[in-house]
Amino acid sequence: MPALILLDVMMPGIDGFETCRRLKSLHDLKEIPIIFVTGKANISDVVEAFHVGGVDYVTKPIRHEEIVARVETHLQLQALISLRDELIATLREQNIKLENMGKLKDEQLEKSEQFNHIGELVGELTHEVATPLGVINTAISTLSDHRQKLANQLLNQQLSKKTLTDYMDLSGESFDIVLSNLRHAIHLVDSFKQIVVGEFSQTKTQFELGAYLEDIQHILIPKLKRCPHKLIIKCVDSIVIYAESGALSQVLINLINNAIIHAFAEHQQGNITINAVENNNEVEFKISDDGKGISETQQANIFDKYYTTRQSQGGSGLGLFIVKKLIKQNLNGTISVTSSEGKGTQFTITLPKE
Repeated sequence: MPALILLDVMMPGIDGFETCRRLKSLHDLKEIPIIFVTGKANISDVVEAFHVGGVDYVTKPIRHEEIVARVETHLQLQALISLRDELIATLREQNIKLENMGKLKDEQLEKSEQFNHIGELVGELTHEVATPLGVINTAISTLSDHRQKLANQLLNQQLSKKTLTDYMDLSGESFDIVLSNLRHAIHLVDSFKQIVVGEFSQTKTQFELGAYLEDIQHILIPKLKRCPHKLIIKCVDSIVIYAESGALSQVLINLINNAIIHAFAEHQQGNITINAVENNNEVEFKISDDGKGISETQQANIFDKYYTTRQSQGGSGLGLFIVKKLIKQNLNGTISVTSSEGKGTQFTITLPKE
């Protein structure tokens, strides 16, 4: 398999954008980074390239040093991502071995599960932030090239009104693209800081629930992009809660991940919904899916320690046990589950507002 693909846009048959779409639809090829190398320098083409899954965009004429530098950068990034995946897989394997041998204390196992979850979020965030930064880099590089051409024409007294007008239009469009992608990258990082950093703290804070759930949805964008399912948040903006935000984020992210992994049949497209409502001095969360449901036997054991239906696939059986423990001990709340086979599952969490 290739480590990286350099792809033109203007080709006979299907163009480069459609080629990229098809490559990204194939399971064995979708993770291979694609750099577009083309003579099409319009900003709309650059945006389309990143939209279909490209990681970089280089316009002709090609500068040898630039293309080599960009290829090396993306190969190094891909190597780091592969190393990260190997480290996470190795850590999980070691945890399972130690768990089966009974040589790791319960508290250490639970903490290790938490770090696995955080490590996965860190890796996904790194990959996601690379896209808007790549768009910004390409937009600024394109603008710089056009500025140099403009300066040369001005020096040679060949500058026309049309050239200047075109440059003004290009610069305006480029600045809009840069600002839009910069805001997206900042939002990703801010959401990550708000949610993940809080997981290392057990302090209680007062926070507005609507914005908090939006941050959770934002940091899960990379994971949701890789699956066919949709996450829907329903919450009145005025709900304010005083609780351990880190514990609550662990609970909600764990339940969302659990639904993504377990709730749906292969190739099924489903919805995962978080609905938060205020009821007197309590807040009730309903985390539901429209998947295949859970049998009565599984419902009876679902919160038990080490209970898993994916033992052969690396499941630790600690996820829902930790969820219930966090809700009871850290959030002073309750959790229950209802499910019908073929109709989906719903977890109901009730927490005090204070």
